[in-house]
Amino acid sequence: MSRKLGSTVRARRLRRELKQLRNATGLSTDQAGERAGMSGPTISRIESGKRGVSVDETERLLDLYDVPLTRQRELLDLAERANELGWWQAYAGQITDATQTEIALEEEATRITNFEVVLVPGLLQTAEYARDIIRTSNFSDQPRDVEAKVAARMARQSVLTRPSAPELQVILDEAALHRFREAQIMARQLRQLVDAASRPNITVRLIPFSAGQHASAEGSFVLHEFGEDPAIVLLEGKTADLFLEEPHEVAAYQDAAKRLLQVALDPSESVELIDRVSKELQ
Repeated sequence: MSRKLGSTVRARRLRRELKQLRNATGLSTDQAGERAGMSGPTISRIESGKRGVSVDETERLLDLYDVPLTRQRELLDLAERANELGWWQAYAGQITDATQTEIALEEEATRITNFEVVLVPGLLQTAEYARDIIRTSNFSDQPRDVEAKVAARMARQSVLTRPSAPELQVILDEAALHRFREAQIMARQLRQLVDAASRPNITVRLIPFSAGQHASAEGSFVLHEFGEDPAIVLLEGKTADLFLEEPHEVAAYQDAAKRLLQVALDPSESVELIDRVSKELQ
């Protein structure tokens, strides 16, 4: 189990490629380190994600592994992009490292599955709903910090409207529709949820109270998928977040998502129920 994720998806992809290339040459980490002018422990730390790798170091390793020039250019471009700063770095003083990692995952995901028990997912929240949640859960925050967090959360949502937007599948326990402090704020939030569900890349599925206990009653999770690259699961906590990368751990949540969908209302029924609750609150 990984308690924190110290790199972007691009960096993970790069270190996986470097490890595969080294293994293909039959070199040990010590041999590769010595020949590349580095060290065995440095190669191990790069491949395990405990240390970053510069473009210059990547080029030296690619030369050592006798990688064809065309492939070298692809991997060097990947190395450059892996070290780029994201827009969210501007909020580094207001949002946690885990939140920054979550945003990086959202930016590179091809598909996101988010199950929530009592909250509307951040990617679909209105500013006023997000503000209410942030104030309630971070009661020691100063007003400017609250507004910075709200701004960052709103900025995150642009990922859903870009040309290469990921597919977002939201699974909500019906309890999330009834957990609020101000009815009008919640009514507007549910209205936005209905509108979001009409987008081609967004699906909202609701698990009604009538379904009883279900496959993830113990808590929420976010499953990030990246096409052919390994998926990552995020479990959010009050004082720390967990990022799961081990295949058997990820598979457990992929299975949980499938089981949740089996008891959820279909998309049209889900929207109808959300719309009905929204109108009752107005």
